Amino acid sequence: MLRVSKLKTVGRVTALVFLLVVMMGPWFMDSHPATEETCSPPLVWLGGGYCACMVSFMAALRMGAWTGHSVLWLLCLPPALPFLSTLPLVLLGRERRWLWVCHLTAWGLVAVYSLFIHGFIWYWHRPLILWGAGFGGVVAVAILVGEILVGRSPTLNESPRSVL
Repeated sequence: MLRVSKLKTVGRVTALVFLLVVMMGPWFMDSHPATEETCSPPLVWLGGGYCACMVSFMAALRMGAWTGHSVLWLLCLPPALPFLSTLPLVLLGRERRWLWVCHLTAWGLVAVYSLFIHGFIWYWHRPLILWGAGFGGVVAVAILVGEILVGRSPTLNESPRSVL
């Protein structure tokens, strides 16, 4: 039981580290009118007279905090939820059913949110690949699958007394 608990903790911390890493990658785009000649890298030409800048999650968070854009705060809320749900599980070391359900819900929201952003932007603007949002969705789905498999496994969740 102790080994499973340590493995869960290591997996959860690893998922949070991966989520921090993907937050450095592009999650959003900021497009503006331009000509193809003035749209040079790191900007991406979208066609139709528009050029786009790929914005990382951390940059969007900074822009929201410094310039007072409340809409950016709302856009940044779902990917921040796993930190609020996973840290109590890691720091307290005890699992409560309601906390675990909140944990799964937070990671599920991140999976849906980030994969939706990745797919929506890619569908409308093929040149833009927001790998930060896509990889964030993959990390969230992986942690969800791992948590559910470990949570449903009867041999991993038995108490030491019931094994004796």
